[in-house]
Amino acid sequence: MRVGDLCAGRSGDKGDMLDLTLVARDAAAYRTIERALTEDVVQRALNRTVPGEVRRYAVPGLLALKFVAPTALPGGVHASLHAGLHWQKAAIWLLLDLDVEASP
Repeated sequence: MRVGDLCAGRSGDKGDMLDLTLVARDAAAYRTIERALTEDVVQRALNRTVPGEVRRYAVPGLLALKFVAPTALPGGVHASLHAGLHWQKAAIWLLLDLDVEASP
């Protein structure tokens, strides 16, 4: 099952940081992404285009997980060497396209 079938996603940036948030459609979907999307899993997915560490923050009251890559945009979005000024807005698709197994 695709993460995008379970969640809506939002991405943003602040300085050097890339911020990706997934909001689950319901409690079962949240349990699935909470189990499946560890920092390591997300870091491997992001490291295809964005090297560096990833931190995960759970927001269970909102059925959301927030992932922050603190050094993804060296020098900020205007200084980043990634193609396109706002490529980071599309970075959420690296997570939404991941396959996960649904929790029982």
